[in-house]
Amino acid sequence: MQTHEAVSIRIQQLVTEKGWTTNELVRRANINQTTISEIKAGRSKNPRFNTVAKIARGFGMSLPEFLDHEVFHDLDLDD
Repeated sequence: MQTHEAVSIRIQQLVTEKGWTTNELVRRANINQTTISEIKAGRSKNPRFNTVAKIARGFGMSLPEFLDHEVFHDLDLDD
């Protein structure tokens, strides 16, 4: 699995867990709707570090907390 896929899965997991819509995450993370949609759909192959950090903060967590999930354990970092 590639990093952008893991980020997308983690976002989906947290949105579902919290019972939020994507619009709620957009509002809380103060990120453009298109940016979130592109990441969730896997079209954004290299989401920016600060964007992922904003998403984490939108969920009320630190970046390390966001990344501390099994989906990130087996990343293919060579691609």
